[in-house]
Amino acid sequence: MLCEHQVASGILGCPVEVLGLIFEILSPAELRVLSIVNKELRARVEPFLYANIQWLWREASSPPPITQLLHTISCKPQLATYITNVHLDGMHIKGRMTAGPPKILISSSELTEYTAFIQGTGVPYSDLWICELHQGTIDALLALLVAQLSNLRCLYLGPIYTRENQVLGMILNSALCRPMDYRLPTFQHLRDVSFHRVVGDDGTRPKMTPQDRAKNTANVLPLFYLPNVRSMSVTVENPDVFTWPAAHLPDPSKLTSLDLTAVREAYLGDLLSVMPYLKTLRWAWYYDYGVEDDFVSPTVDLDRIAAALSRVRGTLMDLTISADAPIGGNEQFHPAVKMQGSLRAMVEFDELKRLRIPLAFLVGFFEDTTKRLQDVVPRNIEFLTITDELGLQNDGGDNNSDWPIYEWTDTAVLTLLRTWLRDWKSCTPQLRGISVLCDYIDTNIGEWPPELRHQFMELGAQAEVHLDLIEWKRDW
Repeated sequence: MLCEHQVASGILGCPVEVLGLIFEILSPAELRVLSIVNKELRARVEPFLYANIQWLWREASSPPPITQLLHTISCKPQLATYITNVHLDGMHIKGRMTAGPPKILISSSELTEYTAFIQGTGVPYSDLWICELHQGTIDALLALLVAQLSNLRCLYLGPIYTRENQVLGMILNSALCRPMDYRLPTFQHLRDVSFHRVVGDDGTRPKMTPQDRAKNTANVLPLFYLPNVRSMSVTVENPDVFTWPAAHLPDPSKLTSLDLTAVREAYLGDLLSVMPYLKTLRWAWYYDYGVEDDFVSPTVDLDRIAAALSRVRGTLMDLTISADAPIGGNEQFHPAVKMQGSLRAMVEFDELKRLRIPLAFLVGFFEDTTKRLQDVVPRNIEFLTITDELGLQNDGGDNNSDWPIYEWTDTAVLTLLRTWLRDWKSCTPQLRGISVLCDYIDTNIGEWPPELRHQFMELGAQAEVHLDLIEWKRDW
């Protein structure tokens, strides 16, 4: 049998390109085994071993090995340059639903070394950073890691990592908005970013005022200054006053795909106004019953949404709008929501080919036979998906009688589609398919029974447009 060193010698004899193909298909565990065979093989394996950092944090007793990674990098700084993808996920720590993430303490010797690194960056908030590091906050530790990743290409941070992000936000601000002032990476290779934060409450606390909870806006807006970002998914909370963090506006000229949550109509236009080449937008309209401020209100301002979207009408090809207003406080029913204005301006969005949107955003809550989908759907639309989101708003309980309930029944939706498809070629000549998403489709009675489903499919066949009726499940 060949010994390990003979096998290693054989592998090292392969061309660099072949070695790359071999190492790319190996698991992290297999790469670790190879890395301890000898120094030469370790040097070849390390760029692949450290390229992808993936952690899932669920248990307080099993924190991510961030302190071990930081220690390894401090011993061999070259390893930090190999890290290109960081994917840190986790929603809540079990048993700590309302508390922040647990502290991760580090040794005094490591604190001394990390303190020297922090002071060496020249940032004016080094005392705060060091103090947070002494306390073992994940925010300070994550900032310490990110501040050393000069070749980072993909960064994904789940809610447990962004619940506290003051220091990380400051690092991003310093690195991206004032890159000449501090010794920090410029993140010129960072192309894909996901920065998520849980919005809302757990339904048991009293309503929060804006002063009750720090918003993350100042910490995430620097991400829009990334010089080569192409795809971004980010939670942007609504500040009292919207201001960009640098003296100049961001210019994310390569950003083509954007996923936004938390931000409401008031500031949607401010964000979209700096994205001249955006092609794909996913925006989650959200009403949080547990927050009282001037922005998170139960009114859907369609005019303002249309005005915001018009900032990218010349390039936008794929638009998804979702809507959620979950049960909050100690209520038993979904809160009341109302529509204001219209999305009629979307008809002029000539580049928009795919649209997914709640039906209520297109025709309101009332079953109004004078409203037509063709009066609001983009004229060059190819695929439309309509959902029944907000279908439970103001339905039951002690509601405001002036606010409408959702009246669009299955029969009414079919009539709405029939009116459009009767003459669809004259108003939307590029139309290829329509999907209707419903929470519940009964096999015999209730919503969309067999007879109505048959009429639905027959309508599509007659109009020569592909129709889909899809039952979908959501977390309420």
